[in-house]
Amino acid sequence: MLVPMPWRGTTDQISWTQLQWLQSLGEQAYCALWQRWPKDDLPTGYKLYVVSFHLEAVDINWVERQSELYDANIVVLSDSNFYNWTPPANVYCYTYYWWHEQVKLITQWFPSQQPKNLQYKFSAICNRITQSKLLIFTALMNHAAKESLVKLNTWEETQGDSRLRTNNVFLDGLMDQFYNQWGGKTISIDEFNQQTDNHHRYTADPWTPVYQQCALHFTNESFHYSLMMDHRGSYNYPGPFITEKTLKCLVGATGFIPVGQYDTFGALTNVGFKFDYGFSTAFDSDAGNITRLETLCHLVEDLATYSIDDLYQATEHSSRHNQKHITSGEFDYVCQTHNSSITSQVLDKFL
Repeated sequence: MLVPMPWRGTTDQISWTQLQWLQSLGEQAYCALWQRWPKDDLPTGYKLYVVSFHLEAVDINWVERQSELYDANIVVLSDSNFYNWTPPANVYCYTYYWWHEQVKLITQWFPSQQPKNLQYKFSAICNRITQSKLLIFTALMNHAAKESLVKLNTWEETQGDSRLRTNNVFLDGLMDQFYNQWGGKTISIDEFNQQTDNHHRYTADPWTPVYQQCALHFTNESFHYSLMMDHRGSYNYPGPFITEKTLKCLVGATGFIPVGQYDTFGALTNVGFKFDYGFSTAFDSDAGNITRLETLCHLVEDLATYSIDDLYQATEHSSRHNQKHITSGEFDYVCQTHNSSITSQVLDKFL
């Protein structure tokens, strides 16, 4: 995996070089790192807890529950921005990057760059059916079916969001069309085996046809919720949570449309990437989940009028810059410099 699997223990047990600074917090600090929608509560008896979310999105419900259970401070580390979510008084949130560490592994695992061989306008992978993924898939099938390299699987979680109605006539119409026309069907483009290949050492390859034969990739990220309205009021969920689905586009110099949380381009721009695309990317600034998805589906229709070369030229300059930003080591430097600052802030506050 590009990110370690969930781990819990005291600071003296930390073996990751990048996180050994946590050992300075002493024996009264307990760590729950790389959390993945955790179910179990933290153990009692510690004065400080350090929790990190890099493997999955920040689970704010779990964090809030932990804050109520213990009379102790909780430090939350994540690639995410925390926007206007108001954490409990004893919870301290910091943007601490692991994106650059993931990119390092991608370039180590897949060092042989492949030349572009553009044959399609678009590509998208819908391995696990979710609301955002099925909507983008259907839009691509409606407007560029023969010009898209897409994968569709039947994996649908029983308590997932894929069948939730949006009360948006346009989007609900696409959802109905998906289940009437594509529900239960598969489209295969490779020899991927869900049982053996669903891990990053296989899925993080940036040189496959999905990225190198297509002018523009729709990322279909794992988590797409931003604007939330619940018992807390109205707020933007911490994010953007991005995975190898997005990072390999940067490594492989592939133009992409982020189908995920809002501010993906914005957050990546903050660490030195560029997205000066030759078409509107205003959707990235729209925190509204439904309005952003509607704009993206209409964007498919608009971009379908472009030729393959037009799409490639609209994104090529930015994509080449992004790739060079990685290969030059500048991206790694930016992230490490930022993390060093966060390390100092945490130690200054809690030592």
